[in-house]
Amino acid sequence: MQARMDKKLTQAQLAQIINEKPQVIQEYESGKAIPNQQVIGKLERALGAKLRGNK
Repeated sequence: MQARMDKKLTQAQLAQIINEKPQVIQEYESGKAIPNQQVIGKLERALGAKLRGNK
């Protein structure tokens, strides 16, 4: 969420950039969904931020 806000993106805008539904972003940020590694990769590229631990 912090990386998204630093880029001044809404959940809907970020979802559109990574070609996912806004609901996916909302659920990840609220902790309701377990993030898919493929989606995490797209989020990292779109936000230019590291979201995973040591890899």
